Amino acid sequence: MMMLRRVLDFSYKACGVLAAIALASIAGLMLAQIVGRFFRVMVPGVNEAAAFLLPTASFLALAYAFRAGSHIRVSLLLHALPVRARRVADLLSVGIGALLMAYFAWSTFDLLTDSIRFREVSDGLLKIPLAFPQGAMLLGITMLAIAMIEEFFHILFGGTPSFENSQDVVMREREETAATDR
Repeated sequence: MMMLRRVLDFSYKACGVLAAIALASIAGLMLAQIVGRFFRVMVPGVNEAAAFLLPTASFLALAYAFRAGSHIRVSLLLHALPVRARRVADLLSVGIGALLMAYFAWSTFDLLTDSIRFREVSDGLLKIPLAFPQGAMLLGITMLAIAMIEEFFHILFGGTPSFENSQDVVMREREETAATDR
């Protein structure tokens, strides 16, 4: 079970890295546009590309942020509950969230298959196939659903929720594993 968790943590981190690359790409495109204006050179399609990269970054970061405890939670209320009730509340919230994300992933997959079937492209200058940003969206939502399902079973079998503290859980577990391997 620990091996599966490590593989999934690596996957979440990889999605987080892809999200960071998408954000860096937005910054690079905006910088190119600014420098281009300084030299009176138009950089076409920057706004359109940035408009697709932003949701790409947002969706790809979801699972990593969930495992790191960065999503908004009502911790004040949860900490007031007795331990058993808190565990039930955590299971309910993660379970319902997993079901919702699985439904959103299914709906997004349906949207993606329609975009591929009809060869839909954006309306702007670049004619970007809509399957690219929708595929990134599907990957991000699917990874979040997997993270929530994994977390549900982790809590169900007696584990402490990964999101209990706001530290980078993925990195902390990797460091703990490295320390025990020595």
